[in-house]
Amino acid sequence: MNDPTPPYIPPRPYIPASLSEIYDLLGSMVLDAPTFIDQSGSFPDRNVESRFHQLAGGFELVKAKLGETRYASLVELAAQAKALFADDLEDTNGKTDQGRALLFEIEDIIQATRAERTKERLPDEEGNVTGD
Repeated sequence: MNDPTPPYIPPRPYIPASLSEIYDLLGSMVLDAPTFIDQSGSFPDRNVESRFHQLAGGFELVKAKLGETRYASLVELAAQAKALFADDLEDTNGKTDQGRALLFEIEDIIQATRAERTKERLPDEEGNVTGD
């Protein structure tokens, strides 16, 4: 008997491609911490690993805009946050709050980069001065 439903093939994960998209991702990560599991069931593969994969991928895509020093700082902060969330999946020992604080630090770095790009009137990929 043939089942007409194809097997579930997880889609390629969304990777944020601009500073503003990374900022948006961070906002959702703060809300979904510590497990990052999608409660609606729409994204069954979402977890700590997948969310930090997205974040790291985004950092890589905007590395030139960040510069080496900021990029390295963001990668390190993300690794620390990921470890904290992984150690507090039940949100019972305080590490989730520490992880969120690191996500806010990452947000601050992203926003500072955007502000500098706007001040310097650096165009985004579409030629507009948006901070991206």
